[in-house]
Amino acid sequence: MSLFTLLLWGTLIFAQETLPCRIAIDEVDPFDSLRTIASESVALGYLIPSQYETIDGPKLIEEADAIMLYSETDSISGFFLNLSLPEYRIQPVEAGFNVKFLLADSTVIGFYTFSEQGDFDRSINMRYYHHTAAIPLDYYYRIAFQEVMMIRVEYKRKVRTLTLNAKQRRELQRIIQCVGERAGLYPVKP
Repeated sequence: MSLFTLLLWGTLIFAQETLPCRIAIDEVDPFDSLRTIASESVALGYLIPSQYETIDGPKLIEEADAIMLYSETDSISGFFLNLSLPEYRIQPVEAGFNVKFLLADSTVIGFYTFSEQGDFDRSINMRYYHHTAAIPLDYYYRIAFQEVMMIRVEYKRKVRTLTLNAKQRRELQRIIQCVGERAGLYPVKP
């Protein structure tokens, strides 16, 4: 194999792995100078049947969606991950360490989430719960450099585990990196 072919092959593989940054919001509130950066949403898990019936059967929906956020004011800043999950039954979310990630190196890290009562979505006849997890800076760098293999969401009466395929793992990691890039905190520069 020639050197040119080897370089071309390596470039093509690298180009396939690099996903574009998908930033939905990067704005500063004129009233309080709060800067907010948000990624576009990424679908996670499998397709599941909703409670909305069509002529062909139940409408299929994503098992979960994720959005990465960064907020910054004069005195405080932080990363947040918002997971939206549709549920068949009422599952109120209590504040606490309710979201856990299984990373590629087999470590499990937990995130503090805020309480949530959910929103009813008439288009699927189900309630959506938004798990907003505060992400400490050291955990941000762990999930920016390691893929998230699985996500566990713990309700008071139920546990839900999302298994991510290879594409979803890359997309989730990319939105985490992109928001950090836009905020000027990724990659780490010594």
